[in-house]
Amino acid sequence: MQTGQGTKNLKQGLIECAARRGVSTSEANSTGAQQTITRSVSRYTAEAHRALIALRCAVNKRPFHSVADPLYIEEIKLLRPDVQVPSPRTVSRDINTIYCEASKNVKIYFSVR
Repeated sequence: MQTGQGTKNLKQGLIECAARRGVSTSEANSTGAQQTITRSVSRYTAEAHRALIALRCAVNKRPFHSVADPLYIEEIKLLRPDVQVPSPRTVSRDINTIYCEASKNVKIYFSVR
């Protein structure tokens, strides 16, 4: 077997696998991306993660300190090792900010014109 053939087979296998998963093989589209259950590509952002944690705590009436649980942190690190889990104080501040900003919109919505 020639060296060029091995690389060609590897590249072809990558293309076929990506096609089955519904993911682009383009370097620009897939760098830092993660495939979701719905076969769409999602990009992690710290802001979206913080917002999701704040909403989870607020909607499900979870304590802010749930983010400090060692097993929760381990779960997050398992899914994405480079992530920084926000502190309970940050979660509390985020929920307060969301509440204050949303209440402005509610006030405008119900104001008499």
